[in-house]
Amino acid sequence: MALAVLAFGLALIGLRGEIASAGETAQASRSATVGVVSFAFKPATMTVGKGSTVVFANKSNIAHTATRGGSFDTGLIKPGKSASVRFKQKGTFAYHCTIHPFMKGKIVVD
Repeated sequence: MALAVLAFGLALIGLRGEIASAGETAQASRSATVGVVSFAFKPATMTVGKGSTVVFANKSNIAHTATRGGSFDTGLIKPGKSASVRFKQKGTFAYHCTIHPFMKGKIVVD
């Protein structure tokens, strides 16, 4: 059993090395999560890499949105649900909840 675990671990290390050596020709899927907790986006500011997907997960008991006019709009995110936005361009994207405009956040894409 221990030998099988050791072999599996070594295989994973080798696979990780192959993925890392692929360079810029292969881009791994990256994801980050912004929690919508009560009346706040947590974290309020998040930095991600170009091409990343940000998941807005509503952990409160009321509906919210994450909206940046002209860039993205998650639509209504019901309690316990989530919505995803992929950021294909570098820049800073300030957003808000259209239902509760005092709720604000920012995604920085490097």
